[in-house]
Amino acid sequence: MKGAMRMRRLPRTAFNHPYAYAVARARRRPRRADGDGGGGGGVTDVSTLASATTPSRRSLTRATALEPFLVPLASLLVAITVFGAGPRLLILVALPALAAGGISHRLSRPSAAAIALLLGVLALGAGLIARNNLLIAAGVLFLIAGISRGWGVNRGRRRRRAWTNRLLAVVAAVLVGFFVIFPTLYAVDLLAKPRAPIDQAALGLPHERVTFPASDGVRLSGWYVPSRNGAAIVLLHGGGGDRQGTILHARMLAKAGYGVLLYDARGRGESQGHENAAGWQWDRDLRGAVSFLTSRSIDNIGLLGLSTGAEAVVTEAASDKRVEAVVADGLQARTAADASHLPFADRISIEPSFALSGIEIRLARGEGQPKPLIDVVHEVARTRPLLLIATIAFEREIDHVYTRGTKAQLWELPASAHTKGLQDHPVTYAQRVLSVFNKSLVRTRRGK
Repeated sequence: MKGAMRMRRLPRTAFNHPYAYAVARARRRPRRADGDGGGGGGVTDVSTLASATTPSRRSLTRATALEPFLVPLASLLVAITVFGAGPRLLILVALPALAAGGISHRLSRPSAAAIALLLGVLALGAGLIARNNLLIAAGVLFLIAGISRGWGVNRGRRRRRAWTNRLLAVVAAVLVGFFVIFPTLYAVDLLAKPRAPIDQAALGLPHERVTFPASDGVRLSGWYVPSRNGAAIVLLHGGGGDRQGTILHARMLAKAGYGVLLYDARGRGESQGHENAAGWQWDRDLRGAVSFLTSRSIDNIGLLGLSTGAEAVVTEAASDKRVEAVVADGLQARTAADASHLPFADRISIEPSFALSGIEIRLARGEGQPKPLIDVVHEVARTRPLLLIATIAFEREIDHVYTRGTKAQLWELPASAHTKGLQDHPVTYAQRVLSVFNKSLVRTRRGK
């Protein structure tokens, strides 16, 4: 009987479920008499196959039944997370998420899978950054839905077409990751990083616990070490940190007799306001800090900032003539306009991310971008002493651009990590920084 009956090949695309495909194959397969063909001698029928595949069928059935609810549920969790965060985030985040949940079942499988995977990566990443369990759960649900919808999407297609689709999907994923996911999560990191508690005993110096208003009224909290030489320095930490990040610098300055005001920027530590670790409005905080010192009869004032704080101190000094000297440790870039001064290879990888994250920050917070750093550096260097301290290659490259043609000093520490110059070179660092402040503040005081 061999060859007398030929089973017609069944196209797999005719069946939506692997169990149905297996059962149909079994029904088409002719039975053989016992002993025919040697080997097993038994008969394999549909009931045997069905009983063997029942557990997998049940699990697949359950997954298939839950799939339509995954994206809407994840979208609802995202909306709940931003509820109460203000109308901007409701429009920017909640409405698109709910819309995705409402239309996902009407999209083609590739489109639905791509959207679910994108939302999953964004929600999971944002949840991990903000330490928000609801966002993490939403991200996991989105990812499960995306994998479920996308799995086997090329089944039944010719091999060349299937591999072409896979290659295009990889290329699209890389581009979306670089131009959408990374900038978006960078913006989330700037706006939503959780605060850390302040250890009131960490400073280790006699000090006052103080509060004062920024120039726009936001209430700020900090520590003030009284001056012993009639001059004082305002210290400002980096993005995502708080006053505790400037404790080593405070001790260095206090040892030299300077009064020191170190505080939490808006949205950080114990200060009020909303966070933007890019520091677009931190000059308002610094103006309030300078006004606090003048209210304490301190007229000889310097600024020292780290990282984002470095960008803020030069911005404030450019428009505040009460500031007589500035040290900026770790000055980098905060907008696409700043990134445009980088070499071409760095520019094409950094400037687009800065541009998109800047748009997202403006949409989420309504804050306007500050002046380009090159403009404020030139303004400060034209009238007052300015020292820039650069460590990593990115800083050194862009700080050379900022200071070219000015009187600003640029001190390079290529062996140190970002803002770790004092930690790595405590004696030399103190000498360089104090020389700037001593010449500008202490001697000015003696001459008055």
